Amino acid sequence: MKMNEFIFTKRRPEKYLRHLAFWIAQAIFWVVWAGTFFANFKQWMLESMNFYLNVPFALAIGYTYLVAYSIFPMYFIQGRKRRSLVLLSAFTLVAYILYMLNFLLRHGFPARFEDNDKLMMWYFTMNFIINGPPVICVMFLAIKMLKSWYEKMEEKRILANENTRAELQLLKAQVHPHFLFNTLNNIYSFALTRSPEAGGMVLKLSDTLRYMINDCEADSVPLEKEIQVIQNYIGLEKVRYGNRLQLDVNVKGDYENRMIAPLLMIPFVENSFKHGASVMRGRQWISLELSVEDKWLYFNIGNSKPVKKPFYQNRKEGIGLSNVQTRLRLLYPEKHQLTIESTDAAFFVHLKIELEEKIKTPAYA
Repeated sequence: MKMNEFIFTKRRPEKYLRHLAFWIAQAIFWVVWAGTFFANFKQWMLESMNFYLNVPFALAIGYTYLVAYSIFPMYFIQGRKRRSLVLLSAFTLVAYILYMLNFLLRHGFPARFEDNDKLMMWYFTMNFIINGPPVICVMFLAIKMLKSWYEKMEEKRILANENTRAELQLLKAQVHPHFLFNTLNNIYSFALTRSPEAGGMVLKLSDTLRYMINDCEADSVPLEKEIQVIQNYIGLEKVRYGNRLQLDVNVKGDYENRMIAPLLMIPFVENSFKHGASVMRGRQWISLELSVEDKWLYFNIGNSKPVKKPFYQNRKEGIGLSNVQTRLRLLYPEKHQLTIESTDAAFFVHLKIELEEKIKTPAYA
């Protein structure tokens, strides 16, 4: 069993062993600590062992568990601090009396009680204050509270991860209908005119759907597949606009050995067609450059846009840009740069992402 599991497990055998390890460590520490104050280390360590591992040690165990599992959770944590303080003072006083009574009985009290023993009483009183049951109890509570704090932090971390995963799944799910709605509209318009291009468009859409259903459930996908989806989408849109759209696409670099979160770049490409070419008459242009240098992806896309926004165009920009900005923030914190520029005649997006390297599977002979 790993140390982390031993410390935080709630299973009974390991839990009891963990407590036993604490008390063994306590016994060793205090016996050695007491013995180091005297010249004859071996003799005083044996005497310390003889003293500590009897009534005082049993008293420390009882006092600690009584405070840690009764007074502390039932009164202090519940806000009944005055009662917890009274009970703690009473139990500490009882512990002190029993602690000193054990010393007196070991020295033959009341038959023999000399002046030197009065000094020893002061010594053991200070001993109770410095390393008696209250001090051991404080150490036990400190470890217990530190463990509880760590468990709560782990719960918060797991909950945050689950919330982030759920949010990402929702954002990813929003991309699918958004993409399909635009693409199906294009295919529908070509099908009405019985265009021969409709068959090829359906095939590209089929490949894209297969990618979305089979691959996009993963946290990351091969970059070349993501690029293929973008090229399929551009192919679908290119058929629609024909010669009135000047389209420049440049893909370069070693993108075959990199991984990326799925459907991150397609909203930017959609946005270029939806808010650029589809609302303009005459010749329009879209320029896309995608390159991979070392571990960095550089994605730059720009499109022409109308000087005035058409009155029939919805004021809302859709889920595309806000969706991908949120996903970038969640998936690539401190590992991406996104710049969006808008002028009177054009719209530009510059994206830089630190990519993961594809895990290569070993080849077997």
